[in-house]
Amino acid sequence: MRNCGRRRGCDKMSGEAAAGTGPQRIEVRPYVRLSTFLERGFSDLQNTVTAKRICCLCGTCAAFCDKIAIRDIEAESGKKEPAFVEEYDTVCGLCYAFCPRTFLPQDELEQRIFGEDRKRVTGDVLGIYRSGYAVRSKRADILEKSQDGGAVTSLLAYALDEKIIDCSVITSADEQWKPITKIARTYAELLEAAGTKYTLHPSVLGVRAAIEEGCEQVGFVGLPCQIQGIRKVQTAEQPYEVGIKKVKLLIGLFCMENFTDELLNFVGQRCLSGSLAGVRKFEIRGKELLISEDGETHRIPLEELKSYIGEGCLVCMDYTAELADIAVGSVGSEEGWSTVFARTVLGEQVLNGAIDAGYLEVMNLGRNGLESIKRLAKRKKESGRRRRQPPTRFGVRWYQ
Repeated sequence: MRNCGRRRGCDKMSGEAAAGTGPQRIEVRPYVRLSTFLERGFSDLQNTVTAKRICCLCGTCAAFCDKIAIRDIEAESGKKEPAFVEEYDTVCGLCYAFCPRTFLPQDELEQRIFGEDRKRVTGDVLGIYRSGYAVRSKRADILEKSQDGGAVTSLLAYALDEKIIDCSVITSADEQWKPITKIARTYAELLEAAGTKYTLHPSVLGVRAAIEEGCEQVGFVGLPCQIQGIRKVQTAEQPYEVGIKKVKLLIGLFCMENFTDELLNFVGQRCLSGSLAGVRKFEIRGKELLISEDGETHRIPLEELKSYIGEGCLVCMDYTAELADIAVGSVGSEEGWSTVFARTVLGEQVLNGAIDAGYLEVMNLGRNGLESIKRLAKRKKESGRRRRQPPTRFGVRWYQ
C-alpha cells in the first residue's frame, strides 16, 4: 500500500524554519494532528495494545501497512492478532497512529468529520446526528435474508445504483458462519451477504483489497471500532499515500460487544445437527442469542456467552458508531424494523435518497425507543471508561 521508509522531508524542518529565519506563518490544517508519526513502531503497538489485550481485531494496522499481517496465534480457539512480518521496522508510525486503541481524539475527529455547525449536545450519549428514523426495506428479497429491517443492504443498493459508491466492503460468512470479507459490486452480491455476523473479523482489510482491485469510490460497513480506525486514517496528517481518499461512505453498526470464534463452536454444539451448517440466522434480542435452524429457534442466554466476548471490546465506549456517516441497529425500533441515524451531510443525503427512491419505508422513532438506545449507549460508555487507558504521554486521551 505504501513505502514504509522515512522521507527526508518528514524528518527535518526546512532550512529557514530550522534556523529560525524567514517569515513565521500560522498554517491552518484541515487534518487531525497525530504526534506519533516517525516515533512509534510496531513494538509500541504491541506494548500498548496487544500485550494489554485490548486489540479489537479491526484490521486497520494491517490494511494500511504491508509489513503487518493478521495471524492465528491459537489454533484451537482461532484467536488472531496483528504480527510484524518483516525483519526490520522502519518505525514509520502508521500502525500506532491509526489504531483505534492507542488513543482516540474524539473531539478533534468530530470537528473534522462533522464540521463546526454540528455541536454535540452535552451529555448526549448517541453522538452527533442530523436525523434518525425507524426504517424497513421495501424489497421482499432483502427482508427475507436480512437482519431486522434490511436497512444496510437497501442503503448500499441505493448508493451503488446512484453511483455514490462503485463497491462496498461487507462481511459475509461461510457455511459454518465464520466471517469472510467481500467486495460487493452488484445487488446480488449485497443480497448474498445480508445479515449480521457476531464474531470478530479484521474487516478493514477489505478496504485495502478494494483499493488494490481498482475501486475508486468505496463503501464500507463495519463495527464502531472499525469505523474509528478508518476515520483516524482519513483525518490524519501523515506523509504517506495509502489510498484512503477512495473511501467515500461509512455505515456503522450498533455494537454492545463482539465474540471470538470459540462462540461458533459453542453454538454449534447446541444445534440439532451438531454444527452450524443448517443455521439460517443469528440474532440478539433482549438478553438472548436466537439461532434459527431448519425451522427451529434455539435460545441461549447472553449470560452464558460472557467468556466468549472479545477482550478488546471491554474498553470500547461506542455503541452507536458515532463516527460513521450512517449508523444502523435494531434497538429502538419495532421488530422487523431498523433504527438509522444519519450523522453526516452525505449520510443524510443517502438516507433521504433511499427513502425518496422507494428503497425504504420510514416512520419516526418513538421516545421509548430512543431512551432504550440511550440506556445501552450509556452503559457501554460507563463500562468502557472504567477499563480505559490513562492519558498518553503526548497529552491525548485515549477517548475524550
